[in-house]
Amino acid sequence: MVVANPPYMGSKQMNALLSQFMKDMYPVAKSDLFAGFIERCTNLAAPRGAVAMITMQSWMFLSSYEKLRASLLTNQRITSMLHLGARAFDSIGGEVVSSTAFVLANVPTEGRNPTVSRVGTFIRLVDGTSEAEKVTALNTALEARTNEADFHLASDADFTTIPGSPIVYWLSEKMRGVFTSGDRLGAVATLAVGLQTGDNSRFLRQWWEVSRARTAFACTSREEAKSSGARWFPYNKGGEFRKWYGNQEHVVNWEDDGADIRVFGAECGGRPRSRAQNTDTYFSPSVSWSDISSGEAAFRRYPHGFIHDSTGHSGFGDGILLDRIAMLLNSSYVMKVMQVVAPTMHFHIGYVGLVPVAHGVVEGLPTGPIADLVETARADWDTAETSWDFVMNPLVSIV
Repeated sequence: MVVANPPYMGSKQMNALLSQFMKDMYPVAKSDLFAGFIERCTNLAAPRGAVAMITMQSWMFLSSYEKLRASLLTNQRITSMLHLGARAFDSIGGEVVSSTAFVLANVPTEGRNPTVSRVGTFIRLVDGTSEAEKVTALNTALEARTNEADFHLASDADFTTIPGSPIVYWLSEKMRGVFTSGDRLGAVATLAVGLQTGDNSRFLRQWWEVSRARTAFACTSREEAKSSGARWFPYNKGGEFRKWYGNQEHVVNWEDDGADIRVFGAECGGRPRSRAQNTDTYFSPSVSWSDISSGEAAFRRYPHGFIHDSTGHSGFGDGILLDRIAMLLNSSYVMKVMQVVAPTMHFHIGYVGLVPVAHGVVEGLPTGPIADLVETARADWDTAETSWDFVMNPLVSIV
């Protein structure tokens, strides 16, 4: 048996010597030193030995550890886990370290097939905010041994049915089943990241900071925007948590089809610092969401006229499709799915594209409710003077 509490160090903090060593010796675990120790400890253990470790939880979910998870689920079996989450140690404050304690059993190749469906025990203790609370939750789970008490049983086969094989042990059988049927959202709609200006302080403004006469709010294409002679155009930069409509306050300098942005950084022969990505989607209606959220994701409808940012991720299609996708993405079902495919605070476009969509679901969604939801959210947004469609304070209109 090998027991360890390994050191942590992300690849960005490694010096050149250590970074190259990790790439050469532990290519599937090179993202962090602790991941290399996981792989090393499994090599140190005997063919049917066990490895008991406490590490950061990131290897369970992040795409950068997908190859490591694939290796562990091929050569080892997770026999037990205490998913501790943040604040597992009173001596470590805040949300800095989210940890998990687990036992891996080495499984020789000849004995692998019978073990892939053998369940391991997983206890979820992520909600407690102190050592004492987690101890209490652990005792409750061990006594009750029910899902409601956060005591779960799951096998390696359960994880491999989900794209990227995240260790999402708490999913029900029905929820796991949705990942094996239907299409992915990325196949239903066109999902795209947008513009990286290279210097937002130079090219972005709040809409009220620039001349309205030099701003075009409703262009439907790049050609129309260029011929308008305007300098400033609405910019979808993501923003705070807000569903259905809103976060429309920035404009970007896209004069002459972004001539200044396109050459930024290359004026003296260097490489451009900006990236004008997926320009064919600029000014098109969309469903959009912010790259980072402190909680669940929020999806919004945007009309035509916007250029979208690299953090204002967007989906494109015809209007009816976008309305139905917005309904789907803001549903409680997708919120549960996002906990699986995007378990951190990042909702980048690859994660959202993995949302499973059963055949016929999108086509069967009504569009009437979203029209009301978007209109209600729009009216709320326009009550603030920071909206370019603001007319009157609602308190004044009542009088």
